[in-house]
Amino acid sequence: MLIGIISKAGIEKSLDLASKIADKISMDHDVWVSDVDDIDTYRSKFKDTQLVITLGGDGTILRVARSISSFEIPILGINLGRVGFMTEIPYSDSLKILDEVLKDINKFRIEKRLMLKATGISNNQKFELNALNDIVLGHQSVSRLMDIDVYVDSELMAEYRADGIIISSPSGSTGYSLAAGGPIITPEQKLMLIQPIAPHMSLDVGVIVPDHSKISINIASPNKAVVSADGFDEVVLGEKDKIDVEISKHVTRFIRLKSPSDFYKQLTSRLKRDVLKNE
Repeated sequence: MLIGIISKAGIEKSLDLASKIADKISMDHDVWVSDVDDIDTYRSKFKDTQLVITLGGDGTILRVARSISSFEIPILGINLGRVGFMTEIPYSDSLKILDEVLKDINKFRIEKRLMLKATGISNNQKFELNALNDIVLGHQSVSRLMDIDVYVDSELMAEYRADGIIISSPSGSTGYSLAAGGPIITPEQKLMLIQPIAPHMSLDVGVIVPDHSKISINIASPNKAVVSADGFDEVVLGEKDKIDVEISKHVTRFIRLKSPSDFYKQLTSRLKRDVLKNE
């Protein structure tokens, strides 16, 4: 089996664990090792790779997912971050648990999480962005409200005056959307969440739409806006530009050792841990 090991850039703890894992499993498996920032240089190996092990937090997984999702490679996440909603294996037990997983990887559950695709035109050039968590539209200038018209399946849903808008997948509901006041959605649901950021005198709650919908966002503000996917690949948009967001044909696959209900069990403790880390 060909296995990719992805470490977090510049983090000694992650680099050290990557080296230990590579040494441990290379006797029985073919291995390639990459820093998360350099993962695309190994793209020629993706079609033959059967497992990717990430060593970091959810941010590392977001970066990896965008690169490998079209190859249907499952991800096994070892948590070196803080909250770790997508990672499952704790750093302290990682070598022992990894050994058990690789003995019979097929007995573990594959969790499929939908992804988002955003398309639009910027400077007369078409663009496409893909995200596991969210597509975010915000103002390029600080402290300025935006006028945003949101359509669902060609019908005007809301005219927002806000700091921006988040189109979130279920995975992204525990990220930026949650900080903006959105609901928490279980990971394998088939839907999208429209969540305004600090709305002013407009609809101030999130709206959930089904996975077959197309969300269109029109910019009515005279100043430029920025759209990003999972916090990456920022694209600048001008007045009257439009983006469409829909479900991607690709999904991100995770190897899960625990049952789906573990999401509920870990929810409060993960959020509480993140709060404590920031105090």
